Amino acid sequence: MNINAKQMNSIDVHNGMDNTTCLGFLLQIMNIVAPNGQLVAILAAVWSNFVNAFNAFDDAFAQARKWMQTGDIKSLDELRDAALSAFLNMLKAMQASPNQEKQSAAKYLMFIREKYNINPSDEYMKETTAVGQLIQELESNQQAQTALQTTGLNEWFLDLKAKNEAFLAKMNERTADQAGLQKGIVRDTRLACEAAYRNVVKLINALSIVEYPADMDYNTPIDLLNAEIEHYRLILARKGVSTGSGGNSGSSTNSGTGSNENQGENQNQGTGGSNENQNENENQGGGTGGSNENQNENENQNPGTGGNNNPGGGNGGDDGTDES
Repeated sequence: MNINAKQMNSIDVHNGMDNTTCLGFLLQIMNIVAPNGQLVAILAAVWSNFVNAFNAFDDAFAQARKWMQTGDIKSLDELRDAALSAFLNMLKAMQASPNQEKQSAAKYLMFIREKYNINPSDEYMKETTAVGQLIQELESNQQAQTALQTTGLNEWFLDLKAKNEAFLAKMNERTADQAGLQKGIVRDTRLACEAAYRNVVKLINALSIVEYPADMDYNTPIDLLNAEIEHYRLILARKGVSTGSGGNSGSSTNSGTGSNENQGENQNQGTGGSNENQNENENQGGGTGGSNENQNENENQNPGTGGNNNPGGGNGGDDGTDES
């Protein structure tokens, strides 16, 4: 038994990571483990399953992004972004107007604009929603309407409104069935990849209680993996996402109840069918009270009459391919 062997720290890959972040993190895990032939050989089928699941997730997401970024959609988004930039630049310049009335009106409009987090680099529908909310308030607020006239910015405002509506109309031409299909494929392949990743973590951490080859450098890849995990913890923390309170680098693994890693699946199949509850509780503890990730996945699959399939998905959005 290797009582001093290190373990991989935990991180929640299901909640808080959008598809792009999740793919980026899992790719880094692959890049660290893949060159270590001994570790890959020990992981065997568990590793190959993870690689295959990652490739399926990556391919599905790439296809979904390609579907969303066809030429007409992209060109309309660029026109809308140009109109937004022109309006905001004019508004910013008007705040320095030597005309006090125009300056005050511009500052009031900027006050309204700053209430909405508009970022042209956001996925399409997130940006469209934020711009739409700004337009709605500027239209419904009489003082804002007066300020647009006073500053002479109404022309730029109307152009932004028209460009945003044109983009939204083109997006709405997409059929719901096609959109749902793309999202469903990304969601399902991501869930499979997350499960495969957790299996890799379990097996790697199990090496801490078995005799691995004497000539195998076990701790170095674990140090590299944990450094990458902590890097992504910081990324998520800056976004206000909770990722748990620490990881494992101690000397023991406890499997039982009252654990820190709780991966539960609840499946209900058919009409009036049976319930199968599978709860895997793993406490990968060590050091001084480090806690792990809490990942709960609930699947309610009713393929019978009026059934539904809602296995969940990631939070955040990438080109409209994420589902909560």
